[in-house]
Amino acid sequence: MGHLTAEDTEFFKENGYLVMRGALEQEAIDAALDRLWEALDEDRNDPESWIRKGYRSVPVGNEEVISGTTYNNRVFAMAEELVGKDKLNTSGGAGPHINFPDPDRKWREPGGHLDGYHTPTNGVPKGVVGAFTLGATVYLDTVEKRGGGFTVWPGSHRIWAEYFRHHDLDSLPGGGAPFDLGPSYEFTGGAGDVCFWHHQMSHTAGPNCGRNVRIACISRYRRKDLDQIKFETPDDMWKYWDGIS
Repeated sequence: MGHLTAEDTEFFKENGYLVMRGALEQEAIDAALDRLWEALDEDRNDPESWIRKGYRSVPVGNEEVISGTTYNNRVFAMAEELVGKDKLNTSGGAGPHINFPDPDRKWREPGGHLDGYHTPTNGVPKGVVGAFTLGATVYLDTVEKRGGGFTVWPGSHRIWAEYFRHHDLDSLPGGGAPFDLGPSYEFTGGAGDVCFWHHQMSHTAGPNCGRNVRIACISRYRRKDLDQIKFETPDDMWKYWDGIS
């Protein structure tokens, strides 16, 4: 019995992302939170220590207690239902990304980007494509609206797929889209919720104008044969997605 319905996969195909609630077990959430707070300088029990600390990744993503939030569990099984059974690498990191709050910050619509493609500022060399197949962003605590949530631009995966059919893969002008991608969607929810997102989705972390820390573990799953196909731009963008018809 699978985890995703036909409606789920159709939603992903159309929008480029899919939110699944309660995908991660509470035991795994608690263990990951304990490790992350242990690695942070801020005091878990003192909210004032969190304020205006910016955005930070924590270099413990390869530890099993953290990588286990997105591998060898229901989250990974759902990813396989989209891409294909035994098509994804079965191990990898789950980079913890911490978006600290600034309650005095004025909220404004963020701008998105793509991962792995060359821009003048992101450190990816021209001629290099650091590709992946499917992203997964798992929350370890509650994220409310305008609370620094992972943000995507629905449908942008289709726009970018068409763009790259006619442009070099390293042709991005500054990392942002040279066209209107429409309104964004901020992923809000509770601990254990996951947002899957196509590798060609424009995305970003939204401004955290609340008072809670946004804690997310982010994995970028790769097909086992990705190095052989990553420069392809097939007419059917779902050619290598067994779960999408």
